[in-house]
Amino acid sequence: MKSIVFASLFALSLLGFTAQRSATAQSAGGSLKFVLEDELTTTLEFNAKADGEGGASGEMKFSGPVEIPDQDVDGAGDKFFSGRLEDLQIEVKFDGMQAEKNRAVMSGTVTGSTIGDYIGQRVLLVVEDGDGGEEKTQDTLTWGLYKRVERNWIPTDAELEFDEGARLTWWATDAEREDDKGIPSHPSTEITAQSFPLSSYDFDLKYAEGAIEVTP
Repeated sequence: MKSIVFASLFALSLLGFTAQRSATAQSAGGSLKFVLEDELTTTLEFNAKADGEGGASGEMKFSGPVEIPDQDVDGAGDKFFSGRLEDLQIEVKFDGMQAEKNRAVMSGTVTGSTIGDYIGQRVLLVVEDGDGGEEKTQDTLTWGLYKRVERNWIPTDAELEFDEGARLTWWATDAEREDDKGIPSHPSTEITAQSFPLSSYDFDLKYAEGAIEVTP
């Protein structure tokens, strides 16, 4: 009889632990009004929640005045908007997320914007919860837009009439390590929340007010 009671209590404790884990799934959200080196005040609001399978849901909204430099850096004659825009609006849907301690990075796609060229571009938003660190600091963030990489050419050996080398696919792994996930011959160029380590991002806001909360 005692063993049955113990088993029941153990099962209940496991259920409680599972419920606690699910209730504290990775998430982040908040709103900041901030100033960069350009002295312009902009606002960013966001919310995101990981789905436990590598993806995420949520959205981001950016608004405010911006100075957009000439984007035809290679002199190809491409026409993009440049100059001062008094109220740039950008809306993003998140699809990926990872969080560590008091930092989180979210990836997504621009679904709406005042500048049409931005729609479809990838976005990374990185935030830091000032209350979640070893010392209390101001919440901060950094974010960026990334054009999708289009590969419309295939390298070939000019001395071979039929060179299929660039079309072959393989995985390079360490034979001495069973846990080595390997590196593909054609890695994805998609910008995701896993593209860069969280420790690699820098924050350079001159001023910020608002609140961000990160649950790792």
